[in-house]
Amino acid sequence: MRLRAYLLIMIGAIILPISLFAAIALQTLLSSEREAALQTLGQSAGATALLVDRELSSAEAALHVLARSPHLAHGDLAGFYEHAKSADRGDGGRIILFDGGGQQLINTVVPLGSKLPLTRDEVRARLRQVMATRKTLVSDLVTGPLQKNPVTTITVPVPLLGGERYVLGSVFAPDYFSRLMARRPVPSSWAVSVIDHNGRFIAGPGGAARLGQPANPGLVKAAADAQQGLIRYAKDDGVDAYHAFVHSPMSGWTVAVAVPASEIEGAARHAVMLAAGGMLVALLCAALAAVFFGRRLAAAIGGAAQAATRLSEGGGLASASAAAAASSGIAEFDALQRSIGEAGIKLARSETERASLLQREQQARKLAEAQVRIRDDFLAMLSHELRNPLSGILGAAQLLRIENANPVQKRHAQDILLRQGKHLTRIVDDLLDLARLARGKVRLDMRPVELASVVEAVVDALRMAGRIEQQLDCRLAPAWVLGDRTRIEQVVGNLVTNALKYTPAQGRIEIELKAGEDEACLIVHDSGVGIAPELMPTLFETFVQGAVSLDRAQGGLGIGLSLVRSLVTLHGGTVTAASEGNGKGSTFTLCLPLLKEGAQTAAVVESAPPAAASESAVSTVLLIEDNNDARHMLSAQLSAAGYQVFEADNGVDGIALARRERPDLAIVDIGLPGMNGYQIAARLRRDPDTRMLRLVALTGYGQEADRQLALNAGFDAHFAKPLQFESLADILAGVS
Repeated sequence: MRLRAYLLIMIGAIILPISLFAAIALQTLLSSEREAALQTLGQSAGATALLVDRELSSAEAALHVLARSPHLAHGDLAGFYEHAKSADRGDGGRIILFDGGGQQLINTVVPLGSKLPLTRDEVRARLRQVMATRKTLVSDLVTGPLQKNPVTTITVPVPLLGGERYVLGSVFAPDYFSRLMARRPVPSSWAVSVIDHNGRFIAGPGGAARLGQPANPGLVKAAADAQQGLIRYAKDDGVDAYHAFVHSPMSGWTVAVAVPASEIEGAARHAVMLAAGGMLVALLCAALAAVFFGRRLAAAIGGAAQAATRLSEGGGLASASAAAAASSGIAEFDALQRSIGEAGIKLARSETERASLLQREQQARKLAEAQVRIRDDFLAMLSHELRNPLSGILGAAQLLRIENANPVQKRHAQDILLRQGKHLTRIVDDLLDLARLARGKVRLDMRPVELASVVEAVVDALRMAGRIEQQLDCRLAPAWVLGDRTRIEQVVGNLVTNALKYTPAQGRIEIELKAGEDEACLIVHDSGVGIAPELMPTLFETFVQGAVSLDRAQGGLGIGLSLVRSLVTLHGGTVTAASEGNGKGSTFTLCLPLLKEGAQTAAVVESAPPAAASESAVSTVLLIEDNNDARHMLSAQLSAAGYQVFEADNGVDGIALARRERPDLAIVDIGLPGMNGYQIAARLRRDPDTRMLRLVALTGYGQEADRQLALNAGFDAHFAKPLQFESLADILAGVS
């Protein structure tokens, strides 16, 4: 078969299922339209019931206001009559006052003092019900004894403090609710009615003529069996109609809305006919379009086939380009013809792309090999940096175990232990800082900082440590910046230490601090080994370092400058490096935003340290630590310093010691087995005997979140391991 026959079969296969499902959809649409219209009818009945209840609630509220009248409380019926007369709403609420026996005392329809008729028995029964239940009661349609008209009433109880009891009533005129229904914005074909408990019309489409007439028995029966619902029956005029009804929550009356069935069915049928007509037109247009485009499609396929045939017969790129130039008017087939023309060109380009991919793969392999080499170099340098201080520490420890060792040698060994321990701590701190910076966990304590004093403090510390063997020249101008002083000291220390490390003895190092208009710049220039040009682009990256000798005398972990750049960036500054090459020295320039003059003045005022709060000095210390070596060494240090020390390796024994010995201070390891340090602190704080004990947390976790967690648990201070004994000096001396 030809393509056109296949297209016609395809159109038939599409149209038949669509027609079937369209019929089902139209039937569903008809039902949904009918349901939507009936739902709107029910909502209208509910809204009308709310309107009736609103009028009744308004009358009830007015009666409650009158019930609190001081005239009524004092027995002043004349005054109360005037008050009730002012609240009289005419047809929407005449006011009647009944005494406890059910007799009318006041009726605003007639002047005060007029003779009022005796109350009928059914009215007295209703009034007794109101006084007994102390609840508002809405009546059905009744005949008023004074005006002899059918009315509805709402009555409320009025109990007074003196024991008197009254009942207040409000009387609605015969056609009041009919006029109220007439104001409802509903279509003219709709009929709204209100029916009392006895099945009589209180309001309806017939106005006063329907007042008191019985409603349709079917509607009355359906309303008696359900709170709300929908029934269908012919109205008095013979018109078939839907009737939606609902009970008024306040009065219990039935509110019904009637709509001719033809209006409901007609609206749904009209919507369905429109949808059916639109669908039929759409199907017809689809069939015509399929026939038209089928011809175009056949022509386009033929053109593409001819172009492919010419290309396969050896027409080459010129033939393919000529085929691509012919347009069929269908974008897909035009694209197919262009692709045939471009196929030859792409074949020629594929070899070039393959070569390019091979080159990129080789570059990626070289980069991966470089990364592996950097990692291996870092691990080797880390091993070297750890083994050197560990060798010194082990040697010093072995020397101290020799009993007849020279006292000078023992003192020297102690210095080695302290110095190398601090060196290991610095290595661990740098690695932790690098990890925190990578995760964005570093938090800065931003305050005004005098940059010159930071540089002086760093240089003085290096001099006291005996690490400066070069000629050091400092030219420092006053400059205030906003930053974290500890982190800025770390940055300056890294830059100066870097210059000392790579500058030979008797070399020259110049440190200059200049304050410009917007920024302060610290320049560290040295006459050392310089920086190789190939190292400059990656100088500030992690683990990057220049070539080092076998003894790694100038080596490092390759993280110092990476930390510098990250911390400076957090401060909103910049750091750059410059060098003319190997052996020609290097220059590092650090620039930070400069504080304005007003902020500098405030910073000078705030720079004076506050007086430390003092407590009583410590004489006895409780040490709770499960690591025997760490506990024994810290206990020995405390004992040597003159403190009485109590030791425990677990929380239970530690709490018992605290209660028995009442120490001045407790140093508690957080990571204890069984009961951790936080639980120990909570126990001690709850116990009246140990509540005032000063607590110091000791932990291997030194981040700000760990410190805050310790303080929240009840600790007074937080120290990270390894603990430096001088860090406890203020606390042991009684300084808060």
